[in-house]
Amino acid sequence: MNLVKNTLVTAISGARDVGGEMGTAAIAAVRGSIRAASEIGADLGAVARYSIMGTIEAAEQIGSELGGTARSATRDAVKTTRDVGGDVSRVAGQAIQGTAEAAVRLGADVGSLVQDAARGAVEAADRIGSAASRAVRATVTEAVAGTKALASAQDGAKPARRRRRA
Repeated sequence: MNLVKNTLVTAISGARDVGGEMGTAAIAAVRGSIRAASEIGADLGAVARYSIMGTIEAAEQIGSELGGTARSATRDAVKTTRDVGGDVSRVAGQAIQGTAEAAVRLGADVGSLVQDAARGAVEAADRIGSAASRAVRATVTEAVAGTKALASAQDGAKPARRRRRA
């Protein structure tokens, strides 16, 4: 996670169009992480989870819009997992968990970021095919429900920071 975060922050330091550069760098980092994990037989779900966490934390660090980052990173994690023959449903669920964990760590709006990540997963799955779409939708529904406890706990803890807009 720290490797992804530090790579993204370094890659976009001084960029004029931080939002566009963040999106491009996030896609490359998430895709690269999943492809590398696939080549060595690592757990793609865990890699997706921590890559997404690092990506969202890097976005927050440079002031990029967190919702768009969560959506595009999750969408690309699911797409790349399909490309390498992995379990897109598992990766979608783990990406949502990573999004929720990053939101909690940052004090961001858990529910909103999770919904953005869920949209990205479903968008990717819909493009893959009907079987993948059904499986990812079921996993996303379950993962979103599982993160509601985090959002509820956050409501009682401290006020959430607003997501930054690009």
